[in-house]
Amino acid sequence: MAASKAWKFGDPTAPAFPDEFDIVQKAVLQVTDIKTNHNKYYAIELHRATHDGVACFRVFTHYGRTDDLDTNPNAGQRECRYFDSLPLAQANYETILREKTGPRKGYQEVALASSKIGSQQARGTASGTVDGKTLDKLKSTAGPAPAAATSTLSPGVQTLVRYLYDEATSALTSTVAAKITAHGIETPLGILTVGQIEKGEKLLAEIYALFQQKQGKQRDDRLVELSGDFYSTIPHRLGRSRSAIDQAVINTLPSIHQKQETLQLMKDMLQVNGDGSVLFDAAVDKEYQALRCKLHWLDPQGGHFQELADHVVRSQLRTRTIQVKNIFTVKRAGEWEAFAKDVGNEKLLFHGSRIQNWVGILSRGIVMPKIAVSMGVQRTDAGWLGNGIYFGDAACTSAFYTSPGKQNTRLMTIARVALGKQKEYTKITYGLAGPPDGYHSCLGVRNQPGLRSEFQDDEYVIYRPQQHRLEYLVEFVA
Repeated sequence: MAASKAWKFGDPTAPAFPDEFDIVQKAVLQVTDIKTNHNKYYAIELHRATHDGVACFRVFTHYGRTDDLDTNPNAGQRECRYFDSLPLAQANYETILREKTGPRKGYQEVALASSKIGSQQARGTASGTVDGKTLDKLKSTAGPAPAAATSTLSPGVQTLVRYLYDEATSALTSTVAAKITAHGIETPLGILTVGQIEKGEKLLAEIYALFQQKQGKQRDDRLVELSGDFYSTIPHRLGRSRSAIDQAVINTLPSIHQKQETLQLMKDMLQVNGDGSVLFDAAVDKEYQALRCKLHWLDPQGGHFQELADHVVRSQLRTRTIQVKNIFTVKRAGEWEAFAKDVGNEKLLFHGSRIQNWVGILSRGIVMPKIAVSMGVQRTDAGWLGNGIYFGDAACTSAFYTSPGKQNTRLMTIARVALGKQKEYTKITYGLAGPPDGYHSCLGVRNQPGLRSEFQDDEYVIYRPQQHRLEYLVEFVA
């Protein structure tokens, strides 16, 4: 047999090779090179079979532009190289792999829970290093999902839950080259592993650390390279034009923050899809159960609703545009039990977030932020008073951090926050990891007559998640 000639897959003149074979080795590679506008994949496999009683081997490759797989899962070129011995085949496999992953080509291996490219036998199987979290998830998705029964939820809760999932799914799939299936986040290459997303987080942290350094050509060129590495790890919809590729460089604080939110959203969606059917069959009761919190719709004609709605409207200081549409009580599993009642000085405060984030917030709580952007002003890592969870006593302030969904409504929570002894600040103080000794929280006091302050609104900050619990979710227009 020829030692290195590449035959097109299916070529009738190629050496005979059985349809049944074993896959000895395989890898799925991806490269996004912003400088050259390349966004390509390369699958390589080493096959072993027996033909007429004799062992035979081939190296199978499948490659092309990743964007093409979006519209045609069978796109790309397939080639085969045939060998008489395993050592020769392995040598060829390793040579190709080294060339593709070397500095000149720059491909990176992608860890997939289930591949969508390569030979038919390789498709549907894992590729690369599959982490324990993903293996656990794959086990939990085995077997058919039970038929969904009639919903037992109130119409108001059903509408809210479906709204939250639709917005989260839409936000993710419009940014990342992926769709939500019964098995997880499915890209054109295959289903991403949890480990692959965590690899993206590490790259983004490297990008952020570099961004903080002094500007210069060397830094800017490196940001372009790291952006390509990020997109090689987490496939995105980038577009093919030179301007679209240039705009994809992750070199501003808002773009870093946006990618961070995307990765968090991916992790949230994997988490709530733990039983393998939540996002796929859209059974609203399953979606609700996956949130792991209790939601109850308040009747707008009831006194409890009126009291809370009046509180939201009256709290506004600089604007008076909020109109409350719905209010839900919220009780997250474990959060109420862990609440630090001993801290004292409890207040009901507001926390707003973009519409696509609420599946995550309700299912895992408010997480400590790493990067925040407010009113066009660049903050350092976390915020004006450091790495904490931020709340406000004015609904209009929290509304600024929200975004409207397809129903043109927004969401904010009313949380009970144990503030304890507060350290007051009138000057922005970056880098705080917690309140000063003897204090439980920090307060950025708003600028007002008789008190000069760098804060336009009161900002309440806690540094321990146990000092808050979600109590209400407010749906509103502004």
